[in-house]
Amino acid sequence: MNAEKILIVDDEADIALILKLQLEDAGYVTDRARDGIEALEFLARKKYALMLLDIKMPRMDGLQVLERVQREGQDVAVVMMTAHGSEDIAVDAMKRGAIDYIAKPFSTDDLLKRVDRAIEFARTRRENLRLQRQLEEERIKTAAILQGMPDLLIAVDTLGRIMTVNGKVENLLGTGRELLLGCMVGDVIAADIPAVQLPALLVLQTGAPCLDTTYNLLVNGQPVPVLSNATPLFTSEGELAGSVEIIRDISTLKALERERQDFVSMLSHDLKSPITAIVGSLDLVREGRLGPVNGEQREYLESAIESCGEMVEMIDTLLDIHKFDAGKMVLAIRPEETPVLIQRAVSRFRSAAQRASLDLSTAFGDDIPDVPMDRNKVTRVINNLLSNAFKFTPEGGKVTILVETAEIGALRSRIPAELYKPAELPESGRFLLVSVVDTGVGIPADALATIFDRFVQAKSRRAGKTKGTGLGLAFCRKVMDAHHGYIWAESVEGAGSTFSLLFPLAA
Repeated sequence: MNAEKILIVDDEADIALILKLQLEDAGYVTDRARDGIEALEFLARKKYALMLLDIKMPRMDGLQVLERVQREGQDVAVVMMTAHGSEDIAVDAMKRGAIDYIAKPFSTDDLLKRVDRAIEFARTRRENLRLQRQLEEERIKTAAILQGMPDLLIAVDTLGRIMTVNGKVENLLGTGRELLLGCMVGDVIAADIPAVQLPALLVLQTGAPCLDTTYNLLVNGQPVPVLSNATPLFTSEGELAGSVEIIRDISTLKALERERQDFVSMLSHDLKSPITAIVGSLDLVREGRLGPVNGEQREYLESAIESCGEMVEMIDTLLDIHKFDAGKMVLAIRPEETPVLIQRAVSRFRSAAQRASLDLSTAFGDDIPDVPMDRNKVTRVINNLLSNAFKFTPEGGKVTILVETAEIGALRSRIPAELYKPAELPESGRFLLVSVVDTGVGIPADALATIFDRFVQAKSRRAGKTKGTGLGLAFCRKVMDAHHGYIWAESVEGAGSTFSLLFPLAA
């Protein structure tokens, strides 16, 4: 049954009663007003889905009531009732906002059809109005978000003409939106790259996103470094409709980067210089030039000198990582005899192995070829791995370096996908495999992919005999990347670790 409420407004009691009976038989709920004034009073107290409004009434006629309802925005559908022959008045009422009209006398079937149709029409109209209001609210919110964005936003059509911009663009260019719309984006955006290479236009050429692009905007002739991300816009049918580019001013980030570079430069000079002076002074004392030194004093002096050396190495590692990041690291690549390089590195750790009661050994495969590498950088990588193995292997343990050739196809499954995506690994090829194997505390499985990040140490490694900075393995990763090689770790907690290096060999 219908539960819609209908207000019958008619000064003729007989007609109003007939309407009431017919509508209530059809399941509607009705009220009756005897004239226009009373109708407005009913509307003020209750909500109705429909008002059947007679045109000719005392005190206030139907057209006046309709005008008031429209002016006050009453949410009620109106169907006019008029005597036969006065249809022109009813048509005029429809122009003023009525949905339909019924000419007296009327049949029950025709009445109910018109009532049902009017209520459904009004319901649809209300839903459309609701959706329009919701859409407008969303449009206002979206516009507010775009206007408040700290980044520049430019949307262009398939021809590269500007469809919309946000307030940041208007402020930057000093031009209102109305003057920018329809302009070619290449004529509006001045940059240090050709207009056809603007990300918004590259997207139109490829149909694919153009992400993390850096270039300089030219604002009043001055370059402003920016980071841009552009994506395509598609219609509901999947056709390319244009692109949108979001441009971020990274001047502050560049300034911070320069400050970081200055800080790192300060490390190389202002920290290494006094450490060098300290080491020189300690050497003078250790050699007895300032007076006799007994055995216990010499031991403490050597420990202090060793600690200074570790600090210098730490500073050098940080500087080298910075150079790799900045693309300023120059490598001296030349063919090297890997077994010789490994043996030299191991010889420097023999005495430390004896003091720590560790078994240090090497094993080399047959026919190890020379490998193009930077001797100094790779030696430091080996030293870092050996140093870590010593730190985290208890007395009586073993540290072994294995060197052999291998096919990468047999190794791909051992390399964590979190370190190298499958697409980054070749399907085949010969490599030199250098493995540093220890019987130490091991590394948790969830840390194997992160220990090569800066300032990261696995929890179990932090519990070792000495604590590190988390820079050594980050440096190793940088060196292997520079050699187009790979590095990874395999481990079982409590059962030791294996750090592997892969150097590509000539085909």
